[in-house]
Amino acid sequence: MNIRYRGRLISDPEGDELSNEEAVHGHALATARDLVFGARMETIRSWFDCSFEITDEGGRTVLVMPFDEVVPASQFGSA
Repeated sequence: MNIRYRGRLISDPEGDELSNEEAVHGHALATARDLVFGARMETIRSWFDCSFEITDEGGRTVLVMPFDEVVPASQFGSA
């Protein structure tokens, strides 16, 4: 699960083997949630500036998921 942060790609050479698109999205969402709400890194100032770029074995992109998907849209409702 590669991470894109402000135009820079941080590759994940090991990756994870998942059975289908639903499993890929669920795993990406859970991992992003863990990072957004639990991880602190000096190189990444805001996880909300990140997205996962997930590729298949052939290197084709199968999913791009912005980390802001971990926050339900209803929390961004008008005041």
